[in-house]
Amino acid sequence: MMDEISILRETFGPDPEPSPAAEQRARNALRGRMAPRPGASWRLRVPMVVGVATAAAVVAAVAIGNVGGGTRVTPPISEQRPGHTQAAAAVPYLRPVNAAQVLENAAWTVEQEQWTDPAPTQFMYVETQEMRNPRAYEQKAPNGALRPGKAKYRKVQRWNRIDGQVQATMRNGKLDVLRQGQDGTYFAFVPWSQVVKLTTPEAISAWLEHPEGGVTAAPDALAGQYVLPPEVKAAIFRYLAQQPGMKVNPDAVNLDGHPAIGLGRLMEGYLSQELLFDKQTYTLIGERLIAVKDERGTGDGRKGDLYRQVIYRKMAIVDRPGETG
Repeated sequence: MMDEISILRETFGPDPEPSPAAEQRARNALRGRMAPRPGASWRLRVPMVVGVATAAAVVAAVAIGNVGGGTRVTPPISEQRPGHTQAAAAVPYLRPVNAAQVLENAAWTVEQEQWTDPAPTQFMYVETQEMRNPRAYEQKAPNGALRPGKAKYRKVQRWNRIDGQVQATMRNGKLDVLRQGQDGTYFAFVPWSQVVKLTTPEAISAWLEHPEGGVTAAPDALAGQYVLPPEVKAAIFRYLAQQPGMKVNPDAVNLDGHPAIGLGRLMEGYLSQELLFDKQTYTLIGERLIAVKDERGTGDGRKGDLYRQVIYRKMAIVDRPGETG
């Protein structure tokens, strides 16, 4: 299995950023791998940012409950301070025994965050580290597993204006700003007026069935790509906890020195698409696509092969593209 910490410690080379065409090929390859079998249900997963290869995590979970004897604790009111990171002893489940209890801890954690509603002209800033193969190899095998000792992290910065009219990314050290309708450019964006209404699992279900304007996205994709109000992010975790199929990956995961819990659902019989939560604070810190079994048939995929890994570095509301909070 790949030594992820060793790869993380390697610095990214001085090569230029990949071309938009190369990134599009990588994106298409990842989507092809995640495409459903004939007869399976599927919901369009909208790429929120132009120029960023997005393979949004496909996740679900078993119903929340005190399943398996997990210990639930209600913290005293004096400890429920918005914006304050609580110790693990304050979360609802001291020792979560299943995915549902981990997600409830994650929902409780985000509910402690401070929040100020942004203005329509402000921007959501999201900074990630995305692991990628060397560019020459990636062009030959865009959907191949990440190569141990060769794949490296690339810093990705993106800005989305709250009103959905402007998107920006950093490319080759320069800020690339796009506007809706400019030079024939249009990009999908979930209206903020819809986002702020997603405060319960029931509201999320209704929105997925009847999105305004036909623009929707997987709830877990919103959690990783939007800077969300705490009550919305908590509702997303509780919505996921009501869906079938989520399992805790028992293999230890470390992201940038943070022990992480992987919650995922099996795809294609051997792949686990996972959200990654900090093991102590239950903060959402990343996502990955990993083989948990050997691939049958072609035999190209082996248990432990890593196909995608992203670390969420920073999320903030800022006034203009280029600012990082």
